[in-house]
Amino acid sequence: MSPGSSAIPPEKGRRGGVAAIVLALAAAFGAGQAVPAVAQVAPPAPVEATPLARDAFATGLLSRGDGALAPGLWRGARADTLAALLDLAPRRPASPAIGEAMRRVLLSAGDAPPGATSALGGRKLLALARAGFVEEARTIASLSSAPRGDPYVGQALAVADLLEGRPEEACRRNAGLSSGRDEIFWVKLRVLCYALAGERDAAELTFDILRERGAVEPADEPFFLALTTGAAPKTPPAPENALHLAALRQLALPLAPELLGRADAGVLRAVARDESADIATRAAAARMAAAMGVMSREALAAVYAAAPVDVAEVAQAADRARARPDDPMTDILLYQSVAQMNAPEFLRDKAARIALALDAANTFPRAYAASLLYAEDIRALEGALVAPSEAAAFALARMAAGDGEGAAGWLSAMLGTGGLAGLAEEQAMAFIDLASLLAALDPAAARRIADQAGVVLDDPMARARAARAGAPAHGEPETLARVLEAAFEAARADIPGQAGLAALAASRAASGGDPLAQVIVAQSLRAAGLEDLRRRLAFETAWKARFAAPAPAGETRTAAAEQDDGEEGLTPRLKPRKRP
Repeated sequence: MSPGSSAIPPEKGRRGGVAAIVLALAAAFGAGQAVPAVAQVAPPAPVEATPLARDAFATGLLSRGDGALAPGLWRGARADTLAALLDLAPRRPASPAIGEAMRRVLLSAGDAPPGATSALGGRKLLALARAGFVEEARTIASLSSAPRGDPYVGQALAVADLLEGRPEEACRRNAGLSSGRDEIFWVKLRVLCYALAGERDAAELTFDILRERGAVEPADEPFFLALTTGAAPKTPPAPENALHLAALRQLALPLAPELLGRADAGVLRAVARDESADIATRAAAARMAAAMGVMSREALAAVYAAAPVDVAEVAQAADRARARPDDPMTDILLYQSVAQMNAPEFLRDKAARIALALDAANTFPRAYAASLLYAEDIRALEGALVAPSEAAAFALARMAAGDGEGAAGWLSAMLGTGGLAGLAEEQAMAFIDLASLLAALDPAAARRIADQAGVVLDDPMARARAARAGAPAHGEPETLARVLEAAFEAARADIPGQAGLAALAASRAASGGDPLAQVIVAQSLRAAGLEDLRRRLAFETAWKARFAAPAPAGETRTAAAEQDDGEEGLTPRLKPRKRP
């Protein structure tokens, strides 16, 4: 009998309860006591207990209706292969589809492979926490039998503590470790813990040990120097991980949008939710986290709605958007102005304002965040009379949501009764470009809308390939070869979970333009049963290629960051090409 399960099956428990009541009534009758009417006595409801999950792999938070993979997702996998793939899981998902794939693979329940130790489940929790799924990692840890003393489980929970602004809890976990204390993460954490306790000498000694081991990354240096010396860096450092963020908070160092370019998704989510942070920084972090697929529409909207802006500025949001479209703070003003348009008589103005907000977005994170924010509003506008330019904006937003049929509906509305010939040249070019993008997401819907317009579509991925031509390779060939081997094994043996992890492991190299990695990701998503996400990723890759010029400060800072999240400005659209 498993722990937590009932000793009596539900049906037997129900019959036993009724029998006990009958015997009690008979005894009372024999003693001459008053007996209540039997109709008033109901048997107790049976209690069905569910056994506790055995490990972090068997504990899932998604149902099949929520997108969970089938329970046998790890059947046939080898523990060492999964461990290697989990270590390669992205900390900065390359696109919303990759973030969603990570959520669905790692939050699906399935028996761990034979030979799996608690460390394997800990690796899963750590991958979730680093990528921003902090609450989910905590919940799985609490519901499962994952031992808190395991170094990987402990690291996942310590990362969660640091991101949530509770470094003392992380330090207590460090002090309570029974094994693994010499792992690099825990030694680095001790530098922070000693500094928190005012033990600068111990912090400096630990920092020196890390240097001797060659374990200090360039990004670590300014944070650890400031912690050990008490002197603020000459220039504000850019946090990349939970330790950096905790050090930055401890040192009370400034954090601006332009410092977020290499931050883990977990750091971005933490900054977005930090009410003490500057609103421009919070909004930039929220947009970037949303564009990595780790922040929901509700959480993003909460950041925008809570921004302390002047009422007069909100009233002038449309004028500001036209005058300063590159200012990301404009997005907040537009959102708050749209939120005020609740009355039916504002329907036309609301449609125009939403289209303006979508068009003002000149980086991928801004564009995706706007599409996410206004998704429900755009659904409510279906059937309304809108201008062709507005229909174009709404079509792109529906593609961002993965809704090919909805996008086709807006493209059809864009054509109206006059067809392509009735559109202005710029609008006709926009139609072709959007229909070509739709072909990446929903080829059947794109062919149907192209036939309606009488045009031939361009290859939706051509511009993406051109944009990435000559881009530096991401990762080592040996690592990619191991991922490829794991992907082949997953496809051959039908191991959906391993296929999903292979796609995640190759996703950063794929986003950098590596053609082999792109094939691994696409085919592994298909083998994992995530065909919908494969199509969404193809669309997102093609869409990102439309953003080619340098972006405003805070959205794209370095070449590496550009390759990671494609935050760039719009390029001119292609002209229509009529069917021969």
